[in-house]
Amino acid sequence: MTSAESALPEYATPESRQRLTLALLLTRSCPITLGQEIALTGSAARGLADADSDLEINFWVEALPAPDDRAEWLYSMGVRDYVLHFKPRQDDSYWISGVFQGVSVEAGWQTYAALENSLTPILQGKVYDLKALTLAEIVVSAVPLRTNGLLGQWQEAAALYPPNLRKRLLDDLRKLATNDERHTTMLRLAARGESLALLTYLQEDATALIRALFALNGRWEASAKWMLTMASMLPVMPDGWHATLERILTEHNGQAVQLSRALMAQVLEMAEG
Repeated sequence: MTSAESALPEYATPESRQRLTLALLLTRSCPITLGQEIALTGSAARGLADADSDLEINFWVEALPAPDDRAEWLYSMGVRDYVLHFKPRQDDSYWISGVFQGVSVEAGWQTYAALENSLTPILQGKVYDLKALTLAEIVVSAVPLRTNGLLGQWQEAAALYPPNLRKRLLDDLRKLATNDERHTTMLRLAARGESLALLTYLQEDATALIRALFALNGRWEASAKWMLTMASMLPVMPDGWHATLERILTEHNGQAVQLSRALMAQVLEMAEG
């Protein structure tokens, strides 16, 4: 077993291991100019990939390679149907989508400086936006494929969850849980049968609740499409939280409103205990 293979969680799915194997194939043939630090990221790195999951691989470099150089190398490796994205993502990373040996691939390039510029304010608790915050979780869960030690340093820094972010997320939950006017509005919507409007409120409650639970556990939030799956792995959670949340979001009636408020109060009590 390689060091990369041993870095996957013990529960890693076969699809995660398959994507790691493909990532290692790319890494072994990657010129150093295209990737000085390389890591498997996303669902496969978390061990959660399924048949529909893509292969996400990050390449970190001092200077960003030319778009044609990145695309031509991927093509030489057998990546087909590729799309070169010229617009950077929020963290100033540049991506190429394609298909590698029958698996969708997302290959991203980012300079060291760009990563650190995005990661530093997150680790200082200055970033609140959910989409931006997921960068920290991506770094923490990354499986190194080629490294000079920088990834380990980033992961070590990200292991410390900022107390001010924890306070902010718990305060936001408290504001929702103690807003009597909002609670009354939700009950009125339930009584009228306005489930569409009510569901918007309940989804806001649920999102704030899960974000607060990540903060309570000192764990970085996952992207929205993996949030509940990752939450189920948190060590400190209310008993029966998942079943209660599913009931709230499927029934979205007066009882769901009361259940939502009670669950938020329970989480806040846990935070104060």
